[in-house]
Amino acid sequence: MRFRAATLGLVVVFLLGCAGIASGLRYNGSHSFPLGFYLASNKRPQRGDLVTVSLPELPIFELAKARGYFDVAYSPAAHLMKRVAATAGDRVTIDLAGVQVNGIRLANSAPLPCDLAGRPLQPYILKDHFLGPDEVLLMSDYNPASFDSRYFGPLNATTIEAVVKAVLTWN
Repeated sequence: MRFRAATLGLVVVFLLGCAGIASGLRYNGSHSFPLGFYLASNKRPQRGDLVTVSLPELPIFELAKARGYFDVAYSPAAHLMKRVAATAGDRVTIDLAGVQVNGIRLANSAPLPCDLAGRPLQPYILKDHFLGPDEVLLMSDYNPASFDSRYFGPLNATTIEAVVKAVLTWN
C-alpha cells in the first residue's frame, strides 16, 4: 500500500511539472540571475527584457557546456537566461574595459580574464559595431561573472525562445 501511495505521489508531481512547463513555467538554476521560477511569454523581445535563449552550435558554447556554465534545468538542451542589452541598430563596443551600447558603458561589464575555476576566458572584441536587423547583445546585469555576450558576441535574435518574468526566486 505504501508503494502505491509513493508511486501515485511521484506521478502527480511529474504531471504537475509537465503542466507547469507547458504553461510557460521555467526554472533557472544558473547564477546569471536569481535562482527560481520564471514565467515565459510570447512577448516580442525588446531591449531590457529578460529572455531565455537556445544556443546555436558554435565552438564557444561547446567549451562553455564542457566547463559546466549551463544549469537552467528545464530541458535537456543547453539554454541561457540573459537580459537583452542591445538590438538592431545599436552601436556596440566590447573591449577590456567592458561593454558599451550607444556610447554608454554597462555596469559590471568588464570581461574577466578567467572563470571562477581559474580557467582562461577570451573576450569577444568589437569596436563600434552596429547590430544588424537580426542581431541582439545578451548580458547579465545581475552577476558580473556571467557567461554572456562579452565572451560570445552578438547572437541571432532567432535564438531567443521567450521573454520571461520572475515568479518565485531566491539567492
